[in-house]
Amino acid sequence: MSTHCTAPARRGSRKGTLVAGALATTFLTGISLVGSPAPAHADDGNTYFKTPEEVIDFLSQSAPLNRKEAIKGYPVNGQDSQQIKLADVEKVYPYKEALNDVPAKLGSGFNLAQSAPTEHGPSITTEDPDIRKSSSDDKEPWLSNWDAKSMCGQPSHNPGGEPMPCGFVGVLDEKYPIMQTSAGVMGKASFDYKFGATVGQDTSQTSGWSVGGKVTSELATPGGPGGGKAGTELNFTYSESTTTTNKWTTMVEQTNKYEVPDRVNGWVEGRANGGRYIGYIVYKLDFTNANGERRQKMVLIPARVLIQAPGNSVPMTFVKRQG
Repeated sequence: MSTHCTAPARRGSRKGTLVAGALATTFLTGISLVGSPAPAHADDGNTYFKTPEEVIDFLSQSAPLNRKEAIKGYPVNGQDSQQIKLADVEKVYPYKEALNDVPAKLGSGFNLAQSAPTEHGPSITTEDPDIRKSSSDDKEPWLSNWDAKSMCGQPSHNPGGEPMPCGFVGVLDEKYPIMQTSAGVMGKASFDYKFGATVGQDTSQTSGWSVGGKVTSELATPGGPGGGKAGTELNFTYSESTTTTNKWTTMVEQTNKYEVPDRVNGWVEGRANGGRYIGYIVYKLDFTNANGERRQKMVLIPARVLIQAPGNSVPMTFVKRQG
């Protein structure tokens, strides 16, 4: 992952027009800025945003997010460490809707066989969907309480069968989560800030796990008001549409200046170019028990996962904020 991003050329300086080179992000090349909030001091190149909504509207132009996303394989990276409850997922993404999305997003390998006799043995009994109550309820009683990550990609329990398929389907829950911020500075003041980010090695230990990695970023304001340095780490994963293309790449370290107007509190904010999606880890189990009875079922486990914005290869955007 040695690709580096370069700063775009500075656009027009007419008052009231956004100046791309003045934005705290230097990685948004070739995008239209029509509809972005007008900066308070565009004439001196000091573009800032007053509200989170303004930031989100701007990022939506350069790193648009799909309302629904899917991951092929178990999302070993990017999962929310907090417990996700079924009741919370159901409010925005009912499991019945997710069951319809699974084969459409992840492929026909998730289709369940019809209950009918086969030439190789007894009929296949298709169970009702196994819908778990929370993200911590991920043990499989049919197979000695293996957890979901261990289940994914394992060889089929039936001779000649395909490996156990698994994945994730979800709907957008949080756009461009904040990774870090600098200390607030009361103006009138001026400070330099330096930022950059690296992307860790992709994780793909087995065929049953999705690929992703770890973003490590650093934001420094050396000397002057608000001086200090802070680093943060954020795990992410790739959607099924970006597994092999447009992966996040390391950002070039860069130093910019922030002029905070008089009687205004100003800071720099770093946001991930991606979204948190709430939905279900899903796997299909095709199992033959000790009595020779073949059974199938679909398992859905509540989950929340950070997924990279499709088509965007830069992990973070830094913007100037005032409030």
